[in-house]
Amino acid sequence: MNRAPTSEPARATARETEAARLRALDRYRLLDTPREQDFDEIAEAAAELCEVRIGVVNLIGDGRQFFKAEVGLGVRETPLGTSFCRQAILQEDFLYVPDATRDPRFEDNPLVTGEPGLRFYAGALLRTAEGHPIGTVCVLDTKPRALTERQRRGLARLARQAMAQMELRRSLREQEEQRLLHERILDSATDYAIVATDPHGRVTRWSAGAERILGWSEAEMLGASVEVLFTPEDRAGGRPESDMGLSLETGSAPGEGWHLRKDGRRFWASSETMPLRSSEGETLGFVRILRDRTGQREADRVLEASELRYRSLVEVSPQVVWFGDAEGNVTYCNAYWYAFTGLPPGEAGEASWTSVVHPDHRDAMRRARLSAAASGQSYEVEFPLRRADGAYRWFLTRAKAIRDGDGTLLSWIGTSLDIHDRKEAEVALRNAQEKLGLAVAATGTGVFDYDLVTDVLEWDGQTRALFGLPPEAPVSYAVFLEGLHPDDRAWVDAAVAAALDPAGSGTYDIAFRTLGIRDGIERWVAAKGQALVENGRTVRFIGTTHDVTEARRAEQALRDTEERYRLAARATNDAIWDWDFATNHVLWNEALQAAYGYAPDAIVPTGDWWIGRIHPEDRPRIDASIHAVIDSDRSAWSDEYRFLRANGTYAHVLDRGYVIRGGDGVARRMIGAMLDISERKRAEEHQRLLTGELQHRVKNTLTLVQAIASQTLRGSTDVAEMREAFAARLISLGRAHDILTQASWTAAPIAEVVDGALSVHRGGTGFRLRAGGPNVLLAAKPALSLALALHELATNAVKYGALSNETGIVELRWHVVHESNAPRFCLTWSEQGGPPILSPPARKGFGSRLIERSFAAEVGGEVTLAYAPTGLVCRLEAALASMQETVDAAAA
Repeated sequence: MNRAPTSEPARATARETEAARLRALDRYRLLDTPREQDFDEIAEAAAELCEVRIGVVNLIGDGRQFFKAEVGLGVRETPLGTSFCRQAILQEDFLYVPDATRDPRFEDNPLVTGEPGLRFYAGALLRTAEGHPIGTVCVLDTKPRALTERQRRGLARLARQAMAQMELRRSLREQEEQRLLHERILDSATDYAIVATDPHGRVTRWSAGAERILGWSEAEMLGASVEVLFTPEDRAGGRPESDMGLSLETGSAPGEGWHLRKDGRRFWASSETMPLRSSEGETLGFVRILRDRTGQREADRVLEASELRYRSLVEVSPQVVWFGDAEGNVTYCNAYWYAFTGLPPGEAGEASWTSVVHPDHRDAMRRARLSAAASGQSYEVEFPLRRADGAYRWFLTRAKAIRDGDGTLLSWIGTSLDIHDRKEAEVALRNAQEKLGLAVAATGTGVFDYDLVTDVLEWDGQTRALFGLPPEAPVSYAVFLEGLHPDDRAWVDAAVAAALDPAGSGTYDIAFRTLGIRDGIERWVAAKGQALVENGRTVRFIGTTHDVTEARRAEQALRDTEERYRLAARATNDAIWDWDFATNHVLWNEALQAAYGYAPDAIVPTGDWWIGRIHPEDRPRIDASIHAVIDSDRSAWSDEYRFLRANGTYAHVLDRGYVIRGGDGVARRMIGAMLDISERKRAEEHQRLLTGELQHRVKNTLTLVQAIASQTLRGSTDVAEMREAFAARLISLGRAHDILTQASWTAAPIAEVVDGALSVHRGGTGFRLRAGGPNVLLAAKPALSLALALHELATNAVKYGALSNETGIVELRWHVVHESNAPRFCLTWSEQGGPPILSPPARKGFGSRLIERSFAAEVGGEVTLAYAPTGLVCRLEAALASMQETVDAAAA
């Protein structure tokens, strides 16, 4: 009955269950750990309890089983595929196999059928508190055994004891890890001094932060009073005791004040004291957390002084600094404004501002200010201001809204910076860019410019076209990444990041593929760039792009051609070689290793090494034939020779080469392929031997037929009888030949030889011819001799013996006798139930002589004919080796 296939949800559940089991095992961290006495004693106790040789504490991992403890086994790990314990984890609690050879689950297991020949197994499951099976405590033996109930209970107790040991180790490890975690957390808080005390204020824990801030080490402070942290005034006022009392009442005692360091210096700190209580509510001590606020306290004082300095700096600033009210009206300008514009000091109204702004820009400046005042958003605007001498210079005005903590707009602060020189430089730059654009367009080169300060990327039309974009399409770094071929996106992004790294070279010279964002066309782009770094920061990245699609396609076509050549060279069985005459260097493909066994490091890539591997008898001929082609104007060379394999044997090879000549006709290189034709050579030799063998067989057969004909005709007076006898003998000989031909004239089974020899006589008497014996393979010559002898015996039985009436039978039995170092072949022909033999024949007939000649003379055997009253008994005996000897055709 076929089992229904497991559904995918069932398989998923099984995978989840197995994953949960492996996670449970991993929590104990016992796989691949050294031996431990506690587990070793459990394994020994299990073996002694059950009176077996092998005891194991076994953990079932992912595809393997690890022996945490073992006795009598000698290994620490084995594969899971042949494991008995693999079945154990499928049981509820206990797996018991009295005799594995009688258990269908294990009778074919290699550990049962082979070494070490396990027969007995009993295992108690190791199961976690969550119910996950993770291993066994098991015992094994090479003999069948039975367990008593006491032994079963004892083995289960040992499994529980092993599980308890594992739980104990896990608990201790987790507690230690938790302790270390707490210590590391405390030690990592170096900005805080964390101090734990007992209920009386004596220090029990001193963090690394406490050591850094206060100066005392933990060794110095353990057991000391926490009062050393307080100033003499606080100690006298009972501050340590009041903090502990308040924390017991409210759960926390925060505070701020002066504290002391080890060297006696004072520092300002915020503090909090909290009680430490047990789970039953008992006060175990206190923890006090201090944070040094001395710097912040000083910073507040410094801030006040800084504001005073700032007001002074504004007055001497080399640019215009101004302040305005919430509506945007200017209320203050620094001295630079009045010195530049020539306006009377203190005059900061809108009319005075407007009067010095260039008339063409007054409306734009006023709209920007009013819009910012209405929206509360910062703004910047550029416009020319009239200097006191009447000349105009460009200024950049920036204004920022000042808000309180609630976000209410309080005022405005602004600056006006002279950018006149920059403006002139921009004009010059635009002119230069126009010239550069014309030059770039003429060469088909694209340009990119990435301002990292403003995160603005600019491309010209050529670069946009390379990314499949129209000239007006917006671009950004995200657009750049989008346009890259997916396979190139990650590494190109990394290359750009490397170029933008201020610590790097700042150069960028790569080629990558784009996939047109709008047109979908794949292109190859060569890009070069240079990053500009200012004050350790990359501020700009500029460079060029160029379409190299056609060049890349040409390179790819060349690589594809080379790859096809390489794959073709790997796919063929020919050893392909490339001989450079100028350097005498020979390059081989991998077939030299696959076909002839030479490892790459064993090949010397020279023509001398190659010629040196040619059989010494063939070397002069090959050297002459190949140089005859090289030194002539011919191109093709072909020859056969014997080539030395790495294992010391020679292979017959057919080698063909083609000469490559220079323009002057001189041979430069020769490329060829060496084909192993050893099999063909062996086939030709085998064919030659078969032809010789056939000639030999035909001669022997004709001689045998001639003898049969001569003996049949001799003394015969009845032509019909003579013809019938001769035909029957030829038929028997032909059947023997058929059997040998099917066996390629090597070795024929005796049963087929016997059946072929007697088939012409079976007819209606087949049940009266009883033959049998072991399967013996006969060589060609003995098989023919035996076939003729059996034919003569059967013919005689039909004429005169047991097969001449209706009741007689023939028993034909053969066997091999192993009485000495040379086994002998014996065959007995026994006739019963035929006409009684009153006396032996007066003379030997042709049949008797043919038997003796065919068997005794041909194979050196013995023929015994006994004429008993009950019937003829013929015994043929010969050395088994002579019956199975194959005549060497070369010697025949």
